[in-house]
Amino acid sequence: MAFDINVLTVLVMAALGGICAYLANQNIAVFNDGTRPMYGPYLNGEIDRKTLFATSFALSFGLVIGFGLPTSIAGRIIIVHTIMLACDIIGALFKEDTKGMILSTAIGAAFGVLLMFGMQTVINLFALMPIDFLGSLSTVGGLIVILFCVFPALAVAYQTNALKGIIVLALTMLVKHVTFHFGKFTIKDVNIALNSDGTALLFGIVAMVFVAARTSKRTEGSAAAAFAVFEKNIDRIKKNLLILAISGGIVALATTLLLIAEGPASLTLTAEGRYGEAAIVALGRCLGFIPLVMTTAIISGVYSPAGTKAVHVPAILFINMGIMGMVGSFFVGALIMAIEVLLLGFIAKGLDRFPGMKELGDNTRTAMSKILDISLLVGGMMAANAIAPTIGYIWVVGLHFLNQNSKKPISSMAIGPIGAISMGIIVNILYVIKLFPK
Repeated sequence: MAFDINVLTVLVMAALGGICAYLANQNIAVFNDGTRPMYGPYLNGEIDRKTLFATSFALSFGLVIGFGLPTSIAGRIIIVHTIMLACDIIGALFKEDTKGMILSTAIGAAFGVLLMFGMQTVINLFALMPIDFLGSLSTVGGLIVILFCVFPALAVAYQTNALKGIIVLALTMLVKHVTFHFGKFTIKDVNIALNSDGTALLFGIVAMVFVAARTSKRTEGSAAAAFAVFEKNIDRIKKNLLILAISGGIVALATTLLLIAEGPASLTLTAEGRYGEAAIVALGRCLGFIPLVMTTAIISGVYSPAGTKAVHVPAILFINMGIMGMVGSFFVGALIMAIEVLLLGFIAKGLDRFPGMKELGDNTRTAMSKILDISLLVGGMMAANAIAPTIGYIWVVGLHFLNQNSKKPISSMAIGPIGAISMGIIVNILYVIKLFPK
C-alpha cells in the first residue's frame, strides 16, 4: 500500500469511518448519490428504517465489493467509495437513537481500521462464494441518478398539465444530451467534464420552480412559502455545518496521508507521485459533480461527507509537506466544506425569488416517490436478471405484485433491492444442490 500503517493513520482511518457512519446514522450525510434521495421519503415518514437500510445495502454493497476493494488493492490507496459507501450501510443499519448512534460510530471506526489492514483478506473471503453475484447488485441503483432528473417534469404535470410536463421533460432530455456530448472542455489546462445527470437535474428543478412561479398569483410572502420544501432541507443541512466541516477536514487529512483517493484516475496519479496532475484531475471531477451533489442535497436535506469532492484538490497538494501540510489540509478541507454548505443557502435565496403554488411541496414529494419506485424496481429486475437470466425478471416482478396483494405490504421501493439480493442467495442455494450452473 502507498500509505504507512502507524498510530496516526490508524487514528485518522478510525475517525473517517466513525464520522461517516455517524453522519449516515443521524441522517446528515451519505456518500452514495443514489441513496441520498431516499432520505427525503424517510425523513417525511414515507418509508421506514428497514426499507432505508435494505435500499442502502443494495445500492452500495455491490460497489464496495465489486469496485471499491479491487480498485483500492490495484492502486495501493483506498478509493474513497470503499469506506464511505460501507459506512452509508452501517449508519442506515441502526436507528438514529443514542444507542444506534454509538454503535454505528463505533462500528464505522472499527471498519475503517480493519479496511486498512485487511482489504485483500475481504476480497479472498468473498471469492470463496460459489457464485459471485455482488457485482450485479450495483445495477439496482444504476437508474436512480439517471432517471431522477425526470421528477421535476412529473411535478410540473401534477401542478399544471401533461403538456407542460412534456415540454419540461423534452428540455431536460436536451440539456442532458448536450451536456453529455459537449460538456467536456479545457480551461487553462484544467480538464472539466460536466456531469450530465446532475446538470439535467439542476435544469429540471429550476424549470419546475419557474413554471410554479408563472402559474400562481404573486402575493407578498408567497416566494418564501413556494420554495419551503427545499429551503427547509437546506436549513437542515446548515444546522449541521460544524460536523460537516469536521468531516471535510478529516477527508482532506486522510487524502494528504495517502489513505484515500477520490477517484480511479487521481488514485493512479497519486500512487505514482504525480500530485499536480492528480489535483487537476480531481478538480475536473469535482466541477462535474457539483450539480449532482448539490441538487440531491437540496431535494433530500442530506449532504455528502465528502461534499462535492473539492476537499481532495488542495489535500493532494499538501502531500509530503510534513506536519504543517497535515494541519493545513485539515483546516482547508473544513473551510471548503463550510463554504459549500453556505452556498446551498445562496442557491435557495436565488430560487426563492420565484413564487410558486402552495402545493409545490406535495407534488414534488409525490413525483420523487414515483421515480424512486420505478427506478429501484427496474434496477432490481436488471440486477436479478444479470444474476439469473432465466428467472431473475420473473422473481422481482412476482414479488412486486405479490407484495401489492399482501395483508402487510412493505414499501414498494424495497422490492427491487430485496428481489436482487434474495435472487443472489437463491442461485447460490440452487448451485449447491446442483440445480444452477456456474
